[in-house]
Amino acid sequence: MNMSMGKQVALAAVVVVMGCVGIIALILTLVQHHLVDLPHRMQYGMVFDAGSTHTSLYMYRWPGNKENNTGVVSQMLVCDVDGDGISSYAQDPPGAGLSLRKCLESALVAVPANQQRETPVYLGATAGMRLLQLQNHTQSYQVLEQVTKAIQGYPFDFRGARILSGMEEGAYGWITINYLQESFIKHTFEGEWVSPKGRKIWGALDMGGSSTQISFTPGQPVQDPASALGPKLYGYQYEVYTHSYLCYGKEQAMRKLRVHLLKMSGSTRPVKHPCYHLGYNLTLTLGDLYDSPCVARPMTFDPASEVTFTGTSEPLRCLNQMKNIMNLTDCSLAPDCGFNGVYQPPVSGDFFVADTDINWTLGYMLNLTNLIPSERPLVVTGVQHGQWAAEVFFIAFAVFLSLLVLAILLLWNP
Repeated sequence: MNMSMGKQVALAAVVVVMGCVGIIALILTLVQHHLVDLPHRMQYGMVFDAGSTHTSLYMYRWPGNKENNTGVVSQMLVCDVDGDGISSYAQDPPGAGLSLRKCLESALVAVPANQQRETPVYLGATAGMRLLQLQNHTQSYQVLEQVTKAIQGYPFDFRGARILSGMEEGAYGWITINYLQESFIKHTFEGEWVSPKGRKIWGALDMGGSSTQISFTPGQPVQDPASALGPKLYGYQYEVYTHSYLCYGKEQAMRKLRVHLLKMSGSTRPVKHPCYHLGYNLTLTLGDLYDSPCVARPMTFDPASEVTFTGTSEPLRCLNQMKNIMNLTDCSLAPDCGFNGVYQPPVSGDFFVADTDINWTLGYMLNLTNLIPSERPLVVTGVQHGQWAAEVFFIAFAVFLSLLVLAILLLWNP
């Protein structure tokens, strides 16, 4: 009888201890848990820069979380499209679409397969297509239709193919420069993104083949609303003056100068060209010379007739002749003028002139990230290592005691 009561007391004691251990393990499991944000996955975006002389694909990425609704974007890939700009396919629109395939295939490799359908891709055409649109609206439409068809054949989030306005091209270039110069946002040594104190906002000058852009933040309100843009980046609103001078990119400006020199030369041949170095000769057909809406064609001319320009290397005369193709006097809002009667507020700040290829595409992608929702952070629950070890010990001890009680019950014969 005494032995039976002793076994019952021992069993009761084991059960009590087991209960205490279980309670301790439960308490350790429930208290002092920490919420930890997992790193955001990268998001991707692509922009085709369809310029007047060539096309390039720029691929960007940024963390799923953003800073004041704008992504912290970095460039990850550049792919140069074979051939000339898409405007050169005016007589063969399907060829414009085919030319993009090599770079689209490269994008398929670079973007994770499970994120391709949510990766935006956009094509922006600049001055070359603006000129084609002026010359032949139908052809420009057909070219854009074919590049659209080509991009839609790939599993990306196609956002459109269109001709950028000169203002857009200038403004996006301005965004690109100031982003790269850390004027909008800066990474601190503490690992945080902050708005830099005493930020310096740069102006942007961009000369392409068919147009030239100027963009800057003026020191006074812009008087012409058509020349003002107000991008909002990283929670801050900016006012930017921007203007694009169509036909004053390098190639078209030189074309205008050649036509002017030919007109001034009368019957003198070859035509002297002060901007070409001494001994340089360039022979063109009149059909090639006048093949642009940037120059006025004579009423009658033989397109097959040739003209030769020979260099005389006269810098001052070159400058004076360039002034002849630019109207520097007429402006309704004088003295706030650029040239050709275009309004421009007084220039303020410094401009970025550093032998670097600065494209509008990064600025466009930064602006686009404002419209792409941030990813919700993935949260996990964790505990400190010492607490985790204690939880494991007490849970294991509780299991041991449970097995001990079971053994006692099996071996005890009342």
